[in-house]
Amino acid sequence: MAYPRVPYRVEYTKNKYSRAILRENTIIIRLAKNLSAEEHREHVQSLLERMMEQVRKEHHKKLIHPFRHILQGGQSQTVRLATGKTFTFTLIPGTTTKARRKPNGWHITVSPHIRRKTLHRLLWSLIAKEELPRIAQLVARINDERTKVHVKNVRVAFAQSQWGSCSPRGTIMLNAALLFAPPSLLCYVIVHELVHRRVSNHSQKYWNLVEEALPNYKRAIKKMQQYRLPTL
Repeated sequence: MAYPRVPYRVEYTKNKYSRAILRENTIIIRLAKNLSAEEHREHVQSLLERMMEQVRKEHHKKLIHPFRHILQGGQSQTVRLATGKTFTFTLIPGTTTKARRKPNGWHITVSPHIRRKTLHRLLWSLIAKEELPRIAQLVARINDERTKVHVKNVRVAFAQSQWGSCSPRGTIMLNAALLFAPPSLLCYVIVHELVHRRVSNHSQKYWNLVEEALPNYKRAIKKMQQYRLPTL
């Protein structure tokens, strides 16, 4: 199978190890410090090959990236959740970064020195905090109807590599990206994490309990494999 054509760029860091990430449709190679010319070439080639394999597997998936426009220099953007609710984010130049809630969204004063990653994380945190009460109520309802386990706390936050998690103490974390995914996927991840309150691993016993709580969970997993998360 031919690889899709993907641009890449090299960044020089002070890190001990080289690594690469896929940000939207660009491979970013972050090289370690103090590399010789030969090591430079080897690291770039090795990381490119590794990332192209990832791209081959991921490029057909739908990227959940609601803030793309504003992160690429736009001054205002309206995003729509899977529920149909909309929020408008407007950027205003300023000396420090802070957000003010408005009836239809937020006005964000941004420092001229703010990093793209910091702004991206702020956008996710605002929408996650806003939707937390609704999601917490949804978790409570699904738990009451299907699993009946003890939950200490519910968090909504953006994560780059996982859709959800369950801590040993009973805190359920749900990825804020699920706010933009079909409701069936949110329901599945909630059930997935709730069942971990009974079984911490992914044994057959665990999956039997998931199926008992959500008989069509395999359909949800297959659908979830059609989506991918953005990189900060």
